[in-house]
Amino acid sequence: MALARARPYTAVSPLSRQFSPIANAALFSSSARRSVTSEGAPPPNFRLPRQERWNETKESTMDKAGNYFLFTEMLRGMYVVLEQFFRPP
Repeated sequence: MALARARPYTAVSPLSRQFSPIANAALFSSSARRSVTSEGAPPPNFRLPRQERWNETKESTMDKAGNYFLFTEMLRGMYVVLEQFFRPP
């Protein structure tokens, strides 16, 4: 009950809560920033390595074509199986 008397409730409209440029600068200053995690700074080597681009891959063109052909043959085989599965008896 003592807390209720010490801090009375006052109604403040949302329009009256405007930040000044000085307060915004203080909020986003580098000294006020914290780390992203609650445990502190991230461990060393935290970031993932750079991904390979399409022209930097070690796989040859024939390997890519073979994988593509294998994928299309697998899809064709699944279609044939489904065709037979749903055939009327």
